[in-house]
Amino acid sequence: MKNMPTYEELLAQNSVLKKQVKYLGNQNEKAQSEIKNLTLQNKELIANYNWILEQLKLSKKKIYGSSAEKIAEEYGQLNLFNEAELERQPLAVEPKLEEITYKRKKSKKKKQAEIYGTLPVEEIVYDIPEEEKICEKCGSEMSFMKYEIRRELKIVPAKVSVVKHKKAVYVCKNCDKNGTESNFKTAEVLPALIEKSLVSPSMLAYIMNQKFTNAMPLYRQEQEFKRMGVNLTRQTMANWMIKGANLLKPIYEEMRKELVSKHFIHADETPLEVLNEPGKAPASKSYMWVYKTGRYEGSPIVLYDYEVGRSGNFAKKFLNGFSGYLHCDGWTGYDKVENAKRCGCWAHLRRYFLNALDVQEDKTDYSTIAGKGFLMIEKVFSLEKTAQKNPDKKSEYTLDEIAEIRKEKSALAVQEFFEFCEKNQGSTLPKSMTGRAITYALNQRSTLETFLENPKIELTNNSAERAIKPFVIGRKNWLFCNSEVGAQASSIIYSIIETAKANDINAYDCLEQIFTNIQQGVNPTTCLL
Repeated sequence: MKNMPTYEELLAQNSVLKKQVKYLGNQNEKAQSEIKNLTLQNKELIANYNWILEQLKLSKKKIYGSSAEKIAEEYGQLNLFNEAELERQPLAVEPKLEEITYKRKKSKKKKQAEIYGTLPVEEIVYDIPEEEKICEKCGSEMSFMKYEIRRELKIVPAKVSVVKHKKAVYVCKNCDKNGTESNFKTAEVLPALIEKSLVSPSMLAYIMNQKFTNAMPLYRQEQEFKRMGVNLTRQTMANWMIKGANLLKPIYEEMRKELVSKHFIHADETPLEVLNEPGKAPASKSYMWVYKTGRYEGSPIVLYDYEVGRSGNFAKKFLNGFSGYLHCDGWTGYDKVENAKRCGCWAHLRRYFLNALDVQEDKTDYSTIAGKGFLMIEKVFSLEKTAQKNPDKKSEYTLDEIAEIRKEKSALAVQEFFEFCEKNQGSTLPKSMTGRAITYALNQRSTLETFLENPKIELTNNSAERAIKPFVIGRKNWLFCNSEVGAQASSIIYSIIETAKANDINAYDCLEQIFTNIQQGVNPTTCLL
């Protein structure tokens, strides 16, 4: 029989066991802590992976997908807000009714008339020689019956010619002969549009129109002029446009005064690279800002403003004197514009939810948070579309009727949407596309609800985005501005051209008329559209 351990030995063993238990407990706590950290890291990695996957899907959609921000048949949606009617099945099969309709086809003449519209018409008359107007059968004189008409479109390519202004100068030879002071007289002549320059109103208007309307950079115009036999460098054209913009500046300033006197303005901005800008690196970003009057403010005004950065102080300075509603995106810089109440853009909001919908595995699944939110936004748009067009009268509603529709229907739809966002805010990851959409909606709630206050407020800022688009298209062709002076000149010229286009005025005709009036000594501010 083995010897039993003594009491002291048992105490020693117990002490060792306690230390081992304590050590294992510490090790277990460390292991649990490490497991917890690894779990958190795993969740974060999964979230980052999902975010990267969403960005990849979104990038593919931007490159290859449709840019339309609306529900199409590809999403499996034919009618969004008539679920009950769609689900209801008839009790019995109803007989098909054959409806016979007749649509009169447009005549060939009407179709052609739609093409040439109000273009000037040049007539060429073809007639039979007089000696052939005798009937070969009976010998009688034939009577005119009708003209058979055929039309064709004719184009006259641009041609450049030189206009030589010869100013007659007269002198009194008698005064000159007798040694008295010579007496000269000269004929009156139109002054040069730009001193010591070959440019005419039509030439300057043509160059500006080609660059800022047709997005043709100056180097391509230089090549085109060479093919016409004109050795005109891009540097010369650039100098002409800068000096021409100075001639247009008084008109620009008057338009700005008119703009800030309105009560509804749309605003947006886009980056612009200016190479030789004092104190800035060539690749740094400057910005071109655009401001446009609201839909109900009469003749539209579109103004561009070049600035060296993206600060709300630039908008504050340009809109000095404005008091009213300012349509813009969610950027907080516009809060610096004094006496202006911001109107949020529901198109920007819809874009957030559409992006979240596009990165789903099943884009047709509208049971998700992104899908439900998107449908609720579409309902607001649907109500607004109904408010703009009266299906019964087939005409636009009055402002009072629009206000009533917004009060009775749109306000409820907006409230339901934001309550939905508040309810689901904690159900999504903040960095996910859906989480970002909900966060944007709740952060911009006060500005997004502003349209309910006044029937003249538009639901979106698309008006400003459409106004900035011509500049963006042009930028893709000429990429950057060479100098700060050139960028400022571009903003003035763009303002005149886009305002003319917004008023359905031909941009070239507008510029040529303005420069002709200036050359003839007419005050530029009287050349307003």
